[in-house]
Amino acid sequence: MTELFWSIKLKLIAMLHEVKWNIFIRKYDMKSLKKSFSTLLDIVMIHSVIIVSDIIKGFDFMKEIISKKLIFIPLIIMFILFGTYLSFINGKPNDELFNEKIFPKFYYDTAIEIRDSKDRFTGTMAYPQSAITNPSLFIEKTPLLFWSLLKEKYDPKLDFESNATSLYNALFENITYYNGIDISAPLSESSRLVHHMITEHNLELKPKLTLTQQLINIFLRKHPFEKPSNNIARLKLAKTFFHKLKANNGANFKSWLLLEKAFFVVDGKGYGLKDCAEIFFGKPLDELSNAQEAILVALYAKPFHLNQSLKEQQRAWQSIKRDAIELVNNSEIIKDHYRIVSDIKKLHFPKLPYFPDSLMEVVGEITSKNQELFSSLPTRSDALLQSSKGVLAQELDKLFKIYNISPRSRLITKIAINFELNNIFYFNHYMQERLDALNLSNIWVSVVNEDGKMIRLYQKNTLHQRPSQIGNLGKIFSTLLFVDRGDKYYTKYCNKKAPSEIPNESGFKKCNSNSWVDARRVFASTKMLPTYDGFIKYREQDRRGDNIYYKPIYINKIEALYKNLDLISLENNEPRVDLGAGKLEMTPLDIQVSLHKITQLLYNPQPIFYGLKLVKSLVYHDINNSVVDPKSKLFSFDSPEQVSPRFKNFFTKEKRVELQTIFKTPIYKSYGSLQWLRNYISVKFVFAQESHKNGIHWLVGAFKKANKYYSFTIFIKDKTLNTTQVKEKIRSVLEQTIRSINNEREMKFNYMKQIFKD
Repeated sequence: MTELFWSIKLKLIAMLHEVKWNIFIRKYDMKSLKKSFSTLLDIVMIHSVIIVSDIIKGFDFMKEIISKKLIFIPLIIMFILFGTYLSFINGKPNDELFNEKIFPKFYYDTAIEIRDSKDRFTGTMAYPQSAITNPSLFIEKTPLLFWSLLKEKYDPKLDFESNATSLYNALFENITYYNGIDISAPLSESSRLVHHMITEHNLELKPKLTLTQQLINIFLRKHPFEKPSNNIARLKLAKTFFHKLKANNGANFKSWLLLEKAFFVVDGKGYGLKDCAEIFFGKPLDELSNAQEAILVALYAKPFHLNQSLKEQQRAWQSIKRDAIELVNNSEIIKDHYRIVSDIKKLHFPKLPYFPDSLMEVVGEITSKNQELFSSLPTRSDALLQSSKGVLAQELDKLFKIYNISPRSRLITKIAINFELNNIFYFNHYMQERLDALNLSNIWVSVVNEDGKMIRLYQKNTLHQRPSQIGNLGKIFSTLLFVDRGDKYYTKYCNKKAPSEIPNESGFKKCNSNSWVDARRVFASTKMLPTYDGFIKYREQDRRGDNIYYKPIYINKIEALYKNLDLISLENNEPRVDLGAGKLEMTPLDIQVSLHKITQLLYNPQPIFYGLKLVKSLVYHDINNSVVDPKSKLFSFDSPEQVSPRFKNFFTKEKRVELQTIFKTPIYKSYGSLQWLRNYISVKFVFAQESHKNGIHWLVGAFKKANKYYSFTIFIKDKTLNTTQVKEKIRSVLEQTIRSINNEREMKFNYMKQIFKD
């Protein structure tokens, strides 16, 4: 058969040479041209007959071969297999599968980058609703050289401009590459296999997958669907992944691939490209050198394992450098090979994990003991943020609900926190050491300054989805309503329990003369007062004697209170009963937020207040039809909050005097239960209130330091403590908190003492 093709080729060449020679020897006149044309027809006719004769012989040969069934069956099988292969690739993307199953899984694979108030990269955290323990950072922009090298090595035919979803469409675009797959792959892989079998005498050759196929394999290993996916299912998924992610020159395709792919591994958990750049080089992707980008391409093929001995890590590092050098030397897209190879050779083994110098002032030094704490970005944030990380997650969860942040709306990639990382970090170590002797399993300690920044935060096991009732602390908020109505500090209320949680006119019933208690004693009492009756009935004394007034506090005022202070009512309960009985449902952070607002409105002459925000700003990407907008946007919470006109009227000059008088009562009056604090705490209290119910103990209030007002919250949950023990533990916690504010250097000194043992 080969001789037949060779014969036809030689005869075609001979015909062309004879035609050329005939034209060359002729003179260029009319007679010669006519004779030349006639001769050319004879030449073509004769050679055509000979060639057709050879072709007929070829058909006879094929007919004979087919009749003997030597290659007929293999050819049919080959065409069927190739046609089946194309049928798996053909077709449009499955939008429903992508939107309902694939995209949400990727959404929760992405970590949120955390930066402190000095814009230092603290670490990462998962989305509040995510169960993934090793999320990676979303990549806004892939490094150019890195992607070029990666594409050259694994998928040189990758074409994000291809819109074809069938072979027919691909014929008019790029016939070799469509739906994310190189259709010539089976043929090229077969030839590679044959060549490898002949030269190497074995069949151990792995198929060369396109980057689309690699992304699918990586994703399915992390998120297997209902049934185990085989190669056919992976081919069918190619069109969905490729077409849904190829927009903007494959921006999301690159982000997904390089986020899901493990570049380094810690404790069996893999992390993506952006995480790797920070751990290996302490740099964002856009600041990497060409040599460092080449190293990352080598890490794509061979992830680095951090859980190894130092000797094994150094050996692995040398292997990675050799792979990077070989990659650069073999690349056709790089012009300055020598310079990049020279830079790679100069790269010393990084002190893994690499830690930015800007954060060294917090940590002090990375030692063999604390190295594991910073081995990945999630563990770094655990170590630096410690107990405040859980509170941040709680705050984010609320923001997600308020601003409708979900897999169908926005992808948060970065948050800035509104507190000093140094002080929070040292305070956690400082309090943990001092509170060990108190044996407190559930505790919350926090202080907020007048700028709305959390300057102290320590919590242990205090986060819960459905918080317990806060007891009689509700009267801090209800007092605002009483004073707004016109009540004075000497106004009296009937000291008896509310008959039920159902609103009624019980206030019209008579009250014994010895049951009337004035507002200061009501606020100082540990009992649940003022009662529901106080919202309807109160008593004042004038020249004519005691007079009982019936002036209800209307619901619109209560709604203004709830809205401006972000109070949370008990489910299916009437707000007036919640406030009267002191049964609001709030977490320690909720209490701190509301309390801080009250402090600022009482003592800040400006008509605005700085709301307590743990999260200062969000950087997010809009999501439309499961497409992530590459343009990031900033959502800031840093501006002061405006008070509604109705609520601002709660804090006129006259009403402030009444409120300040009532609020300071528990500390300065003999019947105040917090009188014992004056003997131990060297700080000027503005007001403070405690609450004890069902083993849940609170101390909340405000103090003054250097003419600035700070609000504080202490929460302890322990049903085994008696009154004396509770007071002693609260006193100790508050004393240490105040001490940390008065002497910040002591906190840092104690931590450094632990690290350096000096």
